[in-house]
Formats: sequence, structure tokens, C-alpha cells
Amino acid sequence: MKKLFACFALLFGLSSVAHAADTPVDLVRDTSRQALEMLSKDNGKNSAKVREQLISMVTPKFDFQRMTALAVGKDWRAATPAQKQQLAKEFETLLVGTYSATMTRFKNAQIEIKPNVLLNNEGREAVVKSEVTLPGSAEKKPINVDYTLYKTPQGWKVFNVTVEGGSLVTIYRNQFGEQVRKSGIDGLIKSLQDKNSGAKAA
Repeated sequence: MKKLFACFALLFGLSSVAHAADTPVDLVRDTSRQALEMLSKDNGKNSAKVREQLISMVTPKFDFQRMTALAVGKDWRAATPAQKQQLAKEFETLLVGTYSATMTRFKNAQIEIKPNVLLNNEGREAVVKSEVTLPGSAEKKPINVDYTLYKTPQGWKVFNVTVEGGSLVTIYRNQFGEQVRKSGIDGLIKSLQDKNSGAKAA
């Protein structure tokens, strides 16, 4: 999970530079570089200013609604519109909070974006492959990271990250499914709210 969030964090700096990226590969390459540049500000300190700048960039460039729907899985169809809205809001808060608390660890990471993109769904969905090397990692080889994007009217948006075969969406789907079986959709919402409240208090 830590590796997955590390690589999720590196792309979390998606910003207004995205409008200049014509392809998913350009988007991932340009915005990953910009994220690393921002992380180097203030001598690499995880300052409130840097966190606010990065977080303000991310929300319009990630499709949290799609991410949440995939993470909740089949139970998403049973949720009411209000429940879906709450789930997406809380899941976004959880991901952003986790990222902002750990992003400074990855400021010196190196990223190699692979030029060949895998297109699916009649060209509307793309998988961009990359290799990430984390500083001080005990592992000698780079980490394989796939970013999955979907082409919306507003441009390409990221809705999943897969690290060494481990998908962010799938990991949460397993957790969310168990929670829904125990206490229903409202129970899942309450669980996410409690996690987010606990993170704020920490």
C-alpha cells in the first residue's frame, strides 16, 4: 500500500499544464515532472503552502466519482444519488489526506514514462506505463506503475493507479465490500467519515 500511494502521490500534482498535453503520455510526463518540482520547493519541506498548492491542482484533474464507483463496485448501483455524492466526497478526502501527509518522502523520486500507451474502449481509455525509482529504496529494480486515464469532455483524467499489479481501486474495493456487507452503504460512509475525522485530529 505504501508503494502504491508513493506513486499515486507523484502524479497527484496534475495541474493547469494539462491543457497543453495532447496525449495521455504527455499528460503523465509533464505533470509528474511538475509535481516533483513543486515538492522541491521550500527545500523539500512538507510545508502547508506546498500542500495547498498541490491539493488545489488535483481535484479537477482526477475523476474521483469514477474512482469511487469502481472502488465500491457492484454496491455502487444500489446507492442513492445522495449516498454516491457522499461516498465520492469522503473517498476524495481520504486520498488527498493520505497523499498530503506522505508526499515529502517522494520528492527525490525518478520517473521514466514509457512512450507506448495502451488504448481501450475505442480510444477513450488509456493506460500509461512508467517506472519509478524511490530514493533509499532497499529494492534494486524500479517499481512498475500504470496510470489509467479516461477521456472526458474536460480532457484526460486519472481514475486508477496500479503498482506492480496492485490496483488502488481494487485494494479499496476489497475493503469497501467488506464494510458494506457488515453495515451497508451508510456504514461505509460513516467509516470513511470517521477515518477522515481521525486524520484531521491527528
